[in-house]
Formats: sequence, structure tokens, C-alpha cells
Amino acid sequence: MEGSIFLFCTWFIWIITTFFLQKDNPKRTKYSIYVLIAIVLSPFKWEWHEISCSVLLLSILIISFYSTGRLRWKTTIYIIIASFFTMLAYATYELMAIIDPIWVFIPVPWLKVSILFVLVILLHKNIVCQILILLIGSSTGEILLSSILRNYQMEYYIGSMSFFDYLMPGVVGFLSLFYIRMTLVKWEQHVFMLEKERQKNI
Repeated sequence: MEGSIFLFCTWFIWIITTFFLQKDNPKRTKYSIYVLIAIVLSPFKWEWHEISCSVLLLSILIISFYSTGRLRWKTTIYIIIASFFTMLAYATYELMAIIDPIWVFIPVPWLKVSILFVLVILLHKNIVCQILILLIGSSTGEILLSSILRNYQMEYYIGSMSFFDYLMPGVVGFLSLFYIRMTLVKWEQHVFMLEKERQKNI
């Protein structure tokens, strides 16, 4: 069912931000509110001149551009450029899947998210920038794809639930990779301290 992966991932993130993040983390409440707003806005759409667009997708674009604008200007420019390449990759993949669907030998959401996941990791190493690049690039890619298909008299709903079914696993993937790295760093520090303590005792 369309939207099931999105709902599972958003509820999973909400549980982590609400119950597992440290209570002294100032961004804990903000993250939880963002996730709940995403769940509430997901069924709504905005229509204008026969163009149907998800309200959630527009909200993601606004928040992502606002968050990007608050970063250093060099980082902002780099994120915009990286998002542009991500947008082209997204639109190219979708067009290729429409023109020649035979080459899509893996279920579409997982192949698409894997390609963009690897691309974004190569473009940036910071977790916040990676998520912003994925959100902006994918959302603008969805809009670009819609404008291309409209030239061929094909209706396309911008930001359908299938779009978010692929997007959320990408976000969860970046968050999981980040926390795995943090856990390995803490474990390495712990082992180093134990080794140092052992050498002192010797």
C-alpha cells in the first residue's frame, strides 16, 4: 500500500526523537514536531491550473531552503549545486524507468533510493547537509519531472505517497549511518581508555 513505508519510517523517527534522544538536547522537541507535522500534512494536496502538488512536499522545500540559508554562504552554495545534480539524477532515473522499464531489475523505490543515497554520500559528509541535499534535490527533481511530462500531455501528481515511500528510507539510512559512526567512535574511545588504563596498571 502506498504510504506504508513513509508512515513506518516517520513513526520510527518520532519514537527515537521523543524517547531515545537526550532530554537536554535543545533540538529534540523541534525534531518531534517536524515529524508529526509531516504525518499530518501527508494526505493533503494543493491544486492550481490542473497542477496537483503535495502540501508536504512544498513544506519540505520551504523548510529545507530556510535551513540551508542559515548555513555559511560557502556551504549554502555547495548544497544548492549538489542538490542540482541530485535533481538531475532523480529526473533522469524516472524518465529512464518510463522509457525503458526493462532495466529496472530491482523494486523501484529501493533501486532509486540506493542510487541517490550513494550519490549524496559522495557529494557531502555532514549528516545535516546530506539530508538537505536529498530533500531539496528529490523534491525539485519531482517538480522537474512533472514539468517534462506535462509537455507530453501526461498528468503527474507531484509528491505522491510513493515518492515519500522512497524518500523516507533515504533519510533513515543517513540517520542510521550517522549513529553507527558515532557508536563506533565512542566504542573506539572506550577501548583506547581501557588500554591506557591497563598500561598504567602494568
